[in-house]
This record gives sequence, structure tokens and C-alpha cells, in this order.
Amino acid sequence: MKIALFTCHHDPNYGSMLQAYALAKALSKLGVESEYLNYSTSPDPYKLIRIIKGLIKTPLVRLFSIIRKRKSGGEYAFFHTPEFSSTIDAYERFHKLYIPVSSKKYYYDTIKQKLNVKDYDAYMVGSDQSWSPHLYKPNNPYFLDFANLPKRCSYAPSFGTTDLKDDYLQLLKQKLSYFDFLSCREAANSKLLTETLGRKVTHVLDPTLLLTSDDWNKIAKAPNIKGDYILAYILGEKDTVVKFAEKLSVKHNLPVYYVVTRPKYLNKKNAIKGVGPDDWLGLIRGARYVVTDSYHGCLFCINYNVNFYAFSKRKGDLNVQDNARIVEFLGILGLQHRSQNDKDNPQMMQDVDFIPVNKRIEQLRERSVGYLKQCIED
Repeated sequence: MKIALFTCHHDPNYGSMLQAYALAKALSKLGVESEYLNYSTSPDPYKLIRIIKGLIKTPLVRLFSIIRKRKSGGEYAFFHTPEFSSTIDAYERFHKLYIPVSSKKYYYDTIKQKLNVKDYDAYMVGSDQSWSPHLYKPNNPYFLDFANLPKRCSYAPSFGTTDLKDDYLQLLKQKLSYFDFLSCREAANSKLLTETLGRKVTHVLDPTLLLTSDDWNKIAKAPNIKGDYILAYILGEKDTVVKFAEKLSVKHNLPVYYVVTRPKYLNKKNAIKGVGPDDWLGLIRGARYVVTDSYHGCLFCINYNVNFYAFSKRKGDLNVQDNARIVEFLGILGLQHRSQNDKDNPQMMQDVDFIPVNKRIEQLRERSVGYLKQCIED
């Protein structure tokens, strides 16, 4: 059996790339071959005549606007600066080594004509924020609505929020009606979708938790750090998180090492650049404590039984946008007290008792693998 996978797998984000690796690896452990379709949301460059006609019709003002946007790179333009070149190189190295991708490339406007549906036995949308209402674009492939497919499945796609508006729910009702098997990463959204669609939508683990710490150790790289340390893995820019990491450093007399995720952290003492996903795994595994505002940062701490403090990435309430996914999952494991609210003075806590947490993870893993087997076998 061979499965075509769809998810965000090539962005410079540790969680995105590692969840892509994990789903393919979990399928491999079940004896199934899989690969990510090399898909582009850009138009097929071979349709040159159509592109030229489109440009001729486009007003010059609009054309210059497009050029400016592409040049700026948006919020993450800093990834294209020399300071982050070693990090991008590390991501590319990992992607080339560990992410299976189809040799044939597909484009949104020609995939219907060029895809041979007989090449794969099933098509599966993976995790990350594949079904996010904030990231939705008609030319994304994450609803598998581009062809008549033999079997459509989803494994743990996330909405990135628990605030789904009625108009988006109606869109989902239409788009998801063709799926043979449906699952979701958020428990609350799994329940909401079940009610909206009138069919079972299974709540499953993020793909990274389908693999055990022993599985991850096979690719994790040990950091070049002597002695115990605190790891600060911060995706946002809130000073609250940094101040708490430094406060924790004083209490335990341990250095803080910062994974450089934004220009703000370049000048920090013990800033670490050029960190690839396998390096990042080793940094998490080796830390005495982790301070993070990352969903996957929390998940890998839990999988490695590393003590952590979870903060919200965005300003405001913990339930704002993608802050909620951290709070929800920690609640499922009885670890909701590890999340820190900006409105309160962040408190230091006793170390986590991971024995009951590990038992709960194992139960959820067994159920999630069972769902994956169902997608394959039925």
C-alpha cells in the first residue's frame, strides 16, 4: 500500500517539519509506504501563455504591489537575512534527509489533469494547522477536492483555534463530505465537527506523539553543551516569557540557552543559531527545564519527560487563536497548571510527576494508532 500525504512539511518551523516526519514514520512502522506530494499553490509555470495574458490584464499598481509583497516576505522576512542562513541550511538538510517527497511536482491549476490517482491507494491530510480558517486558501490541497480519489482520510489536522465561525463550518460541511475517515487534533473541534457533519470525527494525538522518545532518539543530535541548562524556545516576542526564563535561571543557578527564532533573540547570551529539527530535539531532550510558548515545544517536553513552563504566544487571553491548543491538551493530561497566564505573576512549580502523564499518553497513542490502522485497512 502507498499513501499520498498532504501537510505543511517544508516551512522553517520545528513543529511543522517534525510532525510531517512523524506521520510518515508512524505509517512506515505499520508497514505502509507514504510520501508527501510535491505540491505548489503557485500556477503551473508551463502554462506560460495564460500567465502572460494574466499579467497583461493586471493593472501596473497591482503588479507593483505583488512584487513588493514578495520582496518583503511578510512577518517572517528575517529568515531570508544572513543572520538566519545557517538555520535555513539546517532545515534544508533535515528535510532532504528525512522527509519523503514525490519526485513529480504538481500545481494547483493542473493537478486534476496530471495526477494519476492509481499511483496511490489512499490520500491523507496530515496535521499542523491544515484546516485553519486563518490560513484557508482555495488553492490549498488540504481538503483533497482536486480529483476523484480512491480514499480520502485525515490524520489530526488542526484548526489552530477553537473559535470556528458559522460560515466556515458550512464550508467544512461541504468540503469534508467526501472524506472516508475524519479525525482532528483538538478535542473540542472533534466534538464540534461531529455535531456539524452528523458523523464521527475522531480525536487523535498530534503525529509527533505517535512516536516514542526512543523513536525520536534515533534522529536526535546531542547538543554541544556541558552541564545542566534551561532552554528558552520562544516563538513570540513577549518580554514576560524571557523574564521568567531569567528568573528561573537565578533560582536554579543554571544558564539559559535561547534557540534563535526571531531577530530579537540574536543578541542574547547563549543564543544558538543554525538549529535544525534534529538539533532541536537534542536540545529539548537534554534540558533541565524548558520555557516555551510553542505547542510542539510542550509536546516534546512531555514525550521526553522534561519539566517545562508553557506560555501563550500571542497577547491576551490564553484562549486567543492558537494559544488555546496548548491549554486544551495540557488539560487532557492533567497538566493545565503548567500554563502561565500573562495577567498573573508567573509562578515556579514543583517538577512534573510524569508517571500518570505517560500512562495517559500511552492510552491516547493506542487509540490514535488504532484510527490510523482503520484508515489503512478498511
